[in-house]
Amino acid sequence: MVRAAILDVDGTLMDTNYLHVEAWARAFRRLGLEVPRYEIHRQIGKGSDKLVPEFVEGAEAQEEASELHGEIYLQLQEHGYPLPGAKELIAFLGERGVEVWFATSAKPEELEHHLEELEAEGRISGVVSSGEVEESKPAPDLFREALKRAGTAAEEAVAVGDAIWDVRSAKQAGLRTAAVLTGGAFGRGELEEAGAAAVFRDCAELLESGFLEQW
Repeated sequence: MVRAAILDVDGTLMDTNYLHVEAWARAFRRLGLEVPRYEIHRQIGKGSDKLVPEFVEGAEAQEEASELHGEIYLQLQEHGYPLPGAKELIAFLGERGVEVWFATSAKPEELEHHLEELEAEGRISGVVSSGEVEESKPAPDLFREALKRAGTAAEEAVAVGDAIWDVRSAKQAGLRTAAVLTGGAFGRGELEEAGAAAVFRDCAELLESGFLEQW
């Protein structure tokens, strides 16, 4: 029986991955780096502390890139909106007594927007962000902390994410993962190879599958 669901936000519940890609691309360009957006896209889902070093050398430049990304993304985030089935999934889980936790690399100012758009206030048990754990995704810390706060064993919980970083992180924490394709960077085969128990087009298809009864 599933007692808790730990959900990624960007690319899983919110259509924001491409906004993050654009924000990073602009940030890197201000530092004199023209990084192809497809390369950035493949790194979305990692914490910024692990994403930035893939493209930028030096602690000072890396910190500047992260700050620039935050500033630019805040200008773009109004264009992000819930993905198909996202709000319905949150409501569905709550109605069935399943605790809903967000495990995300999003910054506090981003989360405020996400919670409002997803109409999640009062419907979720809590949020664990990368700033609250020792290591960000793809390390398992976020999911382990969410399990700890939920007081739930990994065998009684499920994770939902869109990137191989989510799947690998959740797997290390002992969680089964339902992956969705809405992040856009990874195909079904890649997500399955990373360890996803099932892959769906989006949260709407996940709901239609009756996954709670199966898991």
